[in-house]
Amino acid sequence: MSLFNRWIATVCVLAVMAMPTMAARAGQAGPADGATESDGDVPPAVVPEDSGSDESVRRKKGDGASPDDEVKPPKKPGAADGFPKGFQFGTYGRVGFSSDFAGAPGNATNIVTHGSRLMEGSYVELDLGYGIRTASGFAMRLLITPAFLDEFFHFDGKASDSIVLRNLYVEASGIFKTDLKIWVGSRMYRGDDIYLLDWWPLDSLNTLGGGLSWDHKSWQVLAHVGVNRLDDQFQLRRFQVPATYGSDTITLMERQRMIASAKVSWLGRDLAPKLSMKVSLYGEFHWLPKGKLRYDSEFLDYFKEFGIAPDPELVSEMPADNGGVVGAQIGFWGFGKDSHVNIFARYAWGLAAYGEWGIPWGVALDRTASGAKEFVLAASSNWENRHFGIMAAAYGRLFVDADSNRYDLDDYWEGTEDVRATWFATDHFHVGAELSHQWKASRGLDPTDDKVGRPHVVQMSLMPSLNLERGMYQRPQIRLVYTASWSNDDARSLLPQFDERRGQEWQHYLGVQVEWWLNSSSYQ
Repeated sequence: MSLFNRWIATVCVLAVMAMPTMAARAGQAGPADGATESDGDVPPAVVPEDSGSDESVRRKKGDGASPDDEVKPPKKPGAADGFPKGFQFGTYGRVGFSSDFAGAPGNATNIVTHGSRLMEGSYVELDLGYGIRTASGFAMRLLITPAFLDEFFHFDGKASDSIVLRNLYVEASGIFKTDLKIWVGSRMYRGDDIYLLDWWPLDSLNTLGGGLSWDHKSWQVLAHVGVNRLDDQFQLRRFQVPATYGSDTITLMERQRMIASAKVSWLGRDLAPKLSMKVSLYGEFHWLPKGKLRYDSEFLDYFKEFGIAPDPELVSEMPADNGGVVGAQIGFWGFGKDSHVNIFARYAWGLAAYGEWGIPWGVALDRTASGAKEFVLAASSNWENRHFGIMAAAYGRLFVDADSNRYDLDDYWEGTEDVRATWFATDHFHVGAELSHQWKASRGLDPTDDKVGRPHVVQMSLMPSLNLERGMYQRPQIRLVYTASWSNDDARSLLPQFDERRGQEWQHYLGVQVEWWLNSSSYQ
């Protein structure tokens, strides 16, 4: 607890805005009231044949049911909910092109870690799943999610698109006829997101490992252990040495980072008319073993044979390191179609403060990340009626690196406030407007003018769009986006020294975009 004793208490007040907006289409029921922005704890790429919801149990006359319809029984433990037989397909993606009015593509003007998503590059995921269920209720599912990153072949003319594998795992359910599920593989492992910022503020891991989940009534428990080993000298060092013919590669150091996580959630459904509640507690532990960079006798023979002196920088040790995360989320939903309010708090220390893929910088005197810390407070909301919708997001973040200097540029506050309002002119034509403000406050002096910088950026966007249906989360969506960004002097000073945008107080972005999610493991 000594880390917490050194922590300076901070308060970040985040306003969550709401206004009258939309209901379901006339004569058609909308999504379940419990729907939130994303519930990625268990990817929904495979949809259950029988959700076990109250609607499937209490089928009434007049709701499309015939007198002969049978009432479906409640879901039993081990019923393999979420694992239908056969092939399933899902996808998330966004593609677009843009201009800055000067002949070049539009440039993003974000200055913080999590800014508006409107100027993001193209990206697509393809979910390929296959489920097998036995007569006993035991089931297994394979999910494969390749993803394609910007820039695409049609833009740069290079037939070498960047492809990554976001999911490749098998999950088993119905184990011992209980609600237990076990998975092993490579997986995006995350919870609720803030859509406007394209960010999962509490739990967002990309892991190679395994885990389990247990759902029972109003409780859900998730736990996992995974590893990574970045292709970086911080975790992997290889060296080429002369051989009789050509050269050989020897591994001088290889150390995997172990990451364990656990999450407990309580779902209070229908606590009051049109109101449900969710509370989650979350934690992570990161551990990195020490690395030995000493040549053994076999390696020394290589150098002696060819008369090469060993590199003194490689004759050393990297100390072991660790860190952790604690966090919580409280959410409300059910007070309107697709309505929700989520509030997140997260504190990370040590190695975990730099993120799962982060390489620590500004380390302590013992060459560890023991003094680093990060604190995040964030909120998001959405409220709709038939004619209008409003979505809001905000966060504040403090990051302090591990070195003893508390007045350098690496220690800073940052934040974003973002509001999007949309008029549903017709069932399929919407007009939206978004206003966002980003700021950053470093504790150190700007080396160019020896003063404390206070960068600020304001983005104003207009978005007419074609949508599948009325609603803030209805996709696919084809949209025209115009954004005017204002940056103060301190924000422009963050750009490279000879970047011509340093002299431009206003920047413009005009783009045509399409975004979709269909049975996606990233977005429901």
